[in-house]
Amino acid sequence: MSSNPVSALGALVEQIGDATRLRRDELLNATTTLADMQAVLDALKVRVAGELVHRSMELGDGNPVTASGHGSAAALLAERWRIPIGAARQLCRVGDSTRGRLSLLGERLPATYPFLAAALDAHADAIADAAAHDAAADDAATDDAMALPSEFERLGRVSVDQAAVIVRELDKAAPGCDIDALSAGERLLVEHAPDLTVEEVRVLAGHVRDRLDDDGIEPREQLQHRRRSLTIRTTREGLTHIDWYLDPESAAYVVSGIDSLVGAHLRTVRFSDTEPVGANGSGADGIAEPRTLEQLRSDEATEVFRHIAGCTQPTTAGRPPVTIVVRMSLDALTSGVGRGEIDGVEAPLSASTVRRMAADANIIPVVLGAEGDVLDLGRARRLFSRAQKLALAERDGGCAWAGCPHPPSYTEAHHIRWWNAHGGTTDLDNGVLLCSRHHHRIHDDEWQIEVRDRVPYFIPPPHVDPRRRARRGGRIALPDRVAS
Repeated sequence: MSSNPVSALGALVEQIGDATRLRRDELLNATTTLADMQAVLDALKVRVAGELVHRSMELGDGNPVTASGHGSAAALLAERWRIPIGAARQLCRVGDSTRGRLSLLGERLPATYPFLAAALDAHADAIADAAAHDAAADDAATDDAMALPSEFERLGRVSVDQAAVIVRELDKAAPGCDIDALSAGERLLVEHAPDLTVEEVRVLAGHVRDRLDDDGIEPREQLQHRRRSLTIRTTREGLTHIDWYLDPESAAYVVSGIDSLVGAHLRTVRFSDTEPVGANGSGADGIAEPRTLEQLRSDEATEVFRHIAGCTQPTTAGRPPVTIVVRMSLDALTSGVGRGEIDGVEAPLSASTVRRMAADANIIPVVLGAEGDVLDLGRARRLFSRAQKLALAERDGGCAWAGCPHPPSYTEAHHIRWWNAHGGTTDLDNGVLLCSRHHHRIHDDEWQIEVRDRVPYFIPPPHVDPRRRARRGGRIALPDRVAS
């Protein structure tokens, strides 16, 4: 094995021996380098775990698991690697699903999830590729302690934690779909995973699972409804603690209601079409909201019940109306077969439930593919219209910044090219939804935003990423059905 990665690691260890002496960019580069190296080690661990699982089925002295005195491959790894048994089981499950197989006749078969196997192997294969480096490359890697050979760059690679999520959700869908559809779902997840956090992969994998197994949504929905609960207890500090588990249909009303009230504080317009605006498109700042998001949610939820207890009016004075946005395909709407999604609620709903909800008030159906309002208003007005904000919410899914969990109600429509300073238009292609924190970060750190094929991309400044690689943001639009 080449000394290139070892030399790079050794030089890195020497340089960060005293991390307090690292400059800003050195510290940032060190975190990236360590992550790449850890990814290689994790991928190799998956290979070993998969092989241990396979050989644990052997009889006789050739079985490494029984020879070491353990009852399972996971138990062996938990002891040898000093990791929790749950983490060991995860490595074994991923390793077994991405390891090549043999037929009963001894023929070699691909892994259960070959696209995922290739993405994980991209990490481990960096070691083999590094063996081709000559001595001059070794010296260069040593001289530049913070740089890795190009083989270590993360291009289309998936982490072990992401792989575990993908395997878990695809395994759930496998009994209810054909092999080609399962393969298409696997490929879709592997393609998007490098641009997503583990939590985002979990959400996306859940949506892919539901598209692969339409028949499984309604039974899961019934189970979720049976498991609804609300428990109340008093803590030692005298606080009332509420644990509330809601099925998706109930969560639509509760989450949308609270978010609409909290969003009124976070989306307060500080300018009008006639007010003078600053270079960044904002007017005079008001008094900063001193409460945290958690405190705002608590206060507004309390106000709802306070109103119910003491007022017969449908809404408290000055409060915005509750709006629930339900998204479904035209085919699902007309046939009653398929699924629907609700803004702010992760789990899908069966088409029959969405159709029943559509008879209620304050529900806006977003029928994919249908004609809607005129959305591009150019420079005829300074502010984005309600219809435009709904369209941006459909495109971005909330704050468009990659990894930001804030739903549409916590965001403002931001001009990519500033309306006042740069002559930007009030059009969808020049708009993006951002929460307050990321809106400020765009301006303070001088990030750039581009919309490519209705997908917002965030381009970091050189001090964050010298290569200025664009980071995908917004909602990942999945087809109504995952097919090969």
